Amino acid sequence: MINSFFGFEMGRRALDYCRRGFETAGHNISNAATEGYSKQRVEASTTDPFTEPGLNRPALPGQIGTGVKIDAIVRLRDQFLDLQYREESTVKGYWDVMTQALDTLETFVNEPHGESVRVGLDDFWSALQEVSKRPDDTSARQNLITKSDTLGVYLESLSRNYDEYRNGLNGQVSLKVKEANTYIDQIAALNVTISEIEGVGGNPNDLYDRRDLMAEKLCSLIDAEVGSPCDTTDGEYKIYLGGRTLVQGDKARHLELVPVPGNQGYYDVQVEDNTFDHVSDLDVLSVIIDQQAPEAVHSVSVERLATETAWSVGGAQINGAIGRLPVSDPDSAMNIEGTLRLQVGTSGVRATGKQLDNQTGSPILLKAPGGDDPTEHVFRIASQDLKDMPGNPDEMYVTLEWNSGTSEWELSSRCGNTTSATVGVGQEVSLDDLQSFLQNDTGVGGRLNVMVESSGTVDRLVVRSGDDHLLSFSDMKGDFLSSVVGLKNDSPEVTIEIEDGDSLRTIANKINSSYKAGDGAPSDPSQWLRAEIKTDGSGDYYMVLESNSIGEANRINIMGSDKGDTYAARRLGLMGGTATEYSTEVITSSTDAMLMVNNDKFLSSFNEFRQARAIGPSDGYQASEMTEASKGIEFQLKSTGNSSIRIEHHVKGGQIRSMLEVRDDVILEHMANFDEIAYGLASEMNAVHYAGHGTGNYANVTGTAFFESIGQMKGAAGSLTVNRELKIAPAMLATAAGDGSGKTKGEGDGGNAINMAQLKQAKVLDGDSSTFNEYYEDFIARLGVQSQRAQSMQSNQTALVDQIQQQRQSVMGVNIDEEMMDIMKFQQGFNAISRYVTTLDEMLDKIINGMGRVGM
Repeated sequence: MINSFFGFEMGRRALDYCRRGFETAGHNISNAATEGYSKQRVEASTTDPFTEPGLNRPALPGQIGTGVKIDAIVRLRDQFLDLQYREESTVKGYWDVMTQALDTLETFVNEPHGESVRVGLDDFWSALQEVSKRPDDTSARQNLITKSDTLGVYLESLSRNYDEYRNGLNGQVSLKVKEANTYIDQIAALNVTISEIEGVGGNPNDLYDRRDLMAEKLCSLIDAEVGSPCDTTDGEYKIYLGGRTLVQGDKARHLELVPVPGNQGYYDVQVEDNTFDHVSDLDVLSVIIDQQAPEAVHSVSVERLATETAWSVGGAQINGAIGRLPVSDPDSAMNIEGTLRLQVGTSGVRATGKQLDNQTGSPILLKAPGGDDPTEHVFRIASQDLKDMPGNPDEMYVTLEWNSGTSEWELSSRCGNTTSATVGVGQEVSLDDLQSFLQNDTGVGGRLNVMVESSGTVDRLVVRSGDDHLLSFSDMKGDFLSSVVGLKNDSPEVTIEIEDGDSLRTIANKINSSYKAGDGAPSDPSQWLRAEIKTDGSGDYYMVLESNSIGEANRINIMGSDKGDTYAARRLGLMGGTATEYSTEVITSSTDAMLMVNNDKFLSSFNEFRQARAIGPSDGYQASEMTEASKGIEFQLKSTGNSSIRIEHHVKGGQIRSMLEVRDDVILEHMANFDEIAYGLASEMNAVHYAGHGTGNYANVTGTAFFESIGQMKGAAGSLTVNRELKIAPAMLATAAGDGSGKTKGEGDGGNAINMAQLKQAKVLDGDSSTFNEYYEDFIARLGVQSQRAQSMQSNQTALVDQIQQQRQSVMGVNIDEEMMDIMKFQQGFNAISRYVTTLDEMLDKIINGMGRVGM
């Protein structure tokens, strides 16, 4: 039987429900503007009815309801929308930073209407054009020098601003990592509190909201993944970064700032307990790794380092009748005559001769001479592979001479002071004879690999460097090697005729003015050199030749006449030794760095590089094509040895990723563009300027640099400045061309100024595909496209995140009107149930106090 007080318990429950609903609505309204707050609702259900079915069930007509009960106070959230919001917030954070960064870089560039590099280039070309029109005008010369320096200031300022901004971004990365770690710690701490409350049956909705808000802020910084509730098997709240656990319950792993030595010590961001070194042996090399570089582990073997020097020859010791002449006055006649042949270049690490018919056996290269046929041929093979040979370090001379006494050709070789045994080969010299001698009898076995390559009906002589140094071939007497065998350097060869009345300065002028002197003349800075007159300090002058470009590929090859006469070369100090030798007097040699990356070989003129020259069949082993040694890596070689490079990006999204990408990819790429402009302009201008004559007291002077020499491309934008000598003496500005005899065409001649001005139209940058202005304009266009794309992506992503947030707010957001309706509903319910309890109380009062009293 139901107790008489049954209704009071039902009323109590209903009053409690209405009160809790009323309070929850008030809590919602109080937090309507609180960030991350989720609307809460009281979930209620009917209590168990009276009575439950059973055999001892009282005889009642049916079940009687017992009222209402509160199951829980829950947050209203959509887990799918939350997942979308976190993912898209990561993308939005990335584009927010990228847009802001590119906007800053556009401010530095100051295009299209500000004082900028483009304005500097235009003013520079205009000043050059004016000098070509008025080469003898002092004001025009001074204006060119001023405009050139201004261009250098623009480039230096732009490069410096970029570098400072890059440093600032590195500091921002540090701050953002600290912020991310704060969120990680807060989430882990909340997990502890939440776990305690849940352990005693509580439902900490507000703490859930705080935790979700921290997770969303963390996802804006990095591409973190929040474990889904349906994936939880151990009941712990988890956050991952690329599969690495950041938060698991009360345990937290922080992001760590790991300095990268090769990247100026700038930070890489890694996960605690998962940190690694990018380079296994920093004594061998260090690196800068782009954020876009593919993840991998690369093996690197550094075989040798680059000397980072230019080739220079000359200055042989004065040695009586066969050595360098003493010169006390560089403008006095040297009283020597002869021919000097010069060439700058090599033939790669593997050279292949021309095809020779082998249908009747080994191709015949020479037959018994008759009539006016030459009876002696001398050629030179030069390579750094020959450094260990006695005497001259890297040149070998091979002689083929007809012995009329024995009626046979004899082969011999000489390297420095060491001469090989003479080998007689009979009245004919076959390709096999030459190959056998070069491979087995010259003493260079192992340093050079000489073989005959057969293909069908043709044979070809192949020479391969034993240690992947560059090879150089020169005919010293005759043309046997180039014409018969087909081994020669591809670069232009220049012949200088030295006449009896030529002075040392006149000869130097002839050499310098050969640059761009007509068809077949050297037209690229790497193909030529400059002649400079120096003094030993004791009143003796001598000539030194120095290649325009740094690197082993720019070897200077000194030759006499095609008849083998080297008298002029030796008297100038360019060749040394006895009258029968052809050795080049090398002051400074150059060696390229050689390294192997994942079994691919590369050569580089510098120890710090991003692009190197691949050694392979794509260009016939010329090692001339520039390519990235490994995508996204800038190498900094320190010593020979083996190392590995590990590329692994822990952070792949969010604001921190964007900062790293701007710092290491975007800014460095832009700075490389500025460096290429400065380095290319200095190289091209200097090469042309060396060839020209000054005016006034400097009318007979060539070989003057226009810009101060820049050793390597990296950092060139901060070093472009006009040669100090020109600032002091503008008359040294080499506007006049040479007349071919070592003299100027006249002070009013602007031939060389025209050559300099024509550089405006010369395609010398970006693999000889762009002029200076085109290259810079292309950079501006790419920057504009980058910025426009970033703005578009940011706008689209902002709209997407806002849309998802609106959908989320439709579920979790507090609607004041809706809450007011709930307040009214629960108020009315409370009033009604209160009336119910009051009525029940009156009924019980009647029963208790009135029943059994008649008349009452």
